[in-house]
Amino acid sequence: MRLIEVRPENQELIEKIVENENDTFSGIGNADMWLIKSIIRYGKLYVLLNQKNELLSVAQYMPIFGKDEVFLYGFSTVNKHQKKGHGKKLLLESEKELKDLGIKKVILTVAPENSSAIKLYEGTGYSVTELQKNEYGLGIDRYVMEKNL
Repeated sequence: MRLIEVRPENQELIEKIVENENDTFSGIGNADMWLIKSIIRYGKLYVLLNQKNELLSVAQYMPIFGKDEVFLYGFSTVNKHQKKGHGKKLLLESEKELKDLGIKKVILTVAPENSSAIKLYEGTGYSVTELQKNEYGLGIDRYVMEKNL
């Protein structure tokens, strides 16, 4: 497995990322081509690939203006590759890259009912710092989780 930072010229890989977004998030909160391209150009987008260059997991980071922090906007593992440790590996490896760039904190949000994601984040050092009530509409809450790098 290998971690790579996606670049604008990686069009075939970008298309796979968009396809994964559609499969994983089913049109609710998924990142489309325009957002993915913006994250690549102005943030950081890392993926984990296997030996066959198949997409395993995706991590999308956005800078937080004026701070040495980033927001983990999107994080997913391709459905057929879930529960194999790929997400954890991508999360930890991409955090090393960010730390080398001078980033000191990662912030993310997660649905309180997404117990598998919360378990992954807590298992890699994140802590819940806030509950955002009705963040994405009535009854759509989010936990804010943070990790110092």
